[in-house]
Amino acid sequence: MLNSTLNKISNIALFKGNVIKKTVVLTAVTSLFLVSCSSDQNFKREVEGNEDYLKSPTLKPLIIPESISVPAESGEFYVVKTEFKGNLGKKLDIRPPILPIPTIQDVLAVYNNGSVTFNVPLSNNVWNRIPDSLSRKNIPIASHDNNTIKTNKAFMARADEDQAVEATYSISRQLLGDTETITISIISLTRGFDDLISQPIEVQRYVVGLFNDIMDNVAPDSVRVVPRKAQNEEIEKENAKSKKPATAVNSANQE
Repeated sequence: MLNSTLNKISNIALFKGNVIKKTVVLTAVTSLFLVSCSSDQNFKREVEGNEDYLKSPTLKPLIIPESISVPAESGEFYVVKTEFKGNLGKKLDIRPPILPIPTIQDVLAVYNNGSVTFNVPLSNNVWNRIPDSLSRKNIPIASHDNNTIKTNKAFMARADEDQAVEATYSISRQLLGDTETITISIISLTRGFDDLISQPIEVQRYVVGLFNDIMDNVAPDSVRVVPRKAQNEEIEKENAKSKKPATAVNSANQE
């Protein structure tokens, strides 16, 4: 009887041990799976859905028997056959171009051919705050004077990219009355051994991205802080949601 009981206890302990081991293994595998998924950013730039169209065969030329009369050609239905150069199918990047977003009143920002140019009142002290913005992005400054800032190479990482790029920038300004016109240009842009400076979308992404980072840094408090009136309205909404009919029942009981 004692041996039978001991055998049962031993079997239970062995079973629990195997369950624990399997759980640990499954947890480890799941963790690795999640990490691999989180590092894959392709879902942010690929079209989701059926991809059978990629396997479609090439259309064959129409063969018309000699006994059949062919209608006259119409230019309205003519399909121009042009050679397309670029990524197709799964490699197609669907991310939209990034646009400059000024956060200061009366600022006009324009992107053109690898540069962002914007005009801002001197009272906002934007030029003197740009070095701090670069420091926050870990972008080292190679040279700096009253009208020009040039950076050393810096790694620029984005959440929708698997690999960071290495970029250098040139920032210049011109004084015009009580305003200053500042231009941010990209000098070099590489990802690993690939030179991206000839790719307009990539250049725009990282030049405008730096401009938006600077705008975020110099944005006035009125942009960052929710006005008190809006805060009060949100509090009132939350209080209204949290009110329960039980309060009215309790008051009725007190009467």
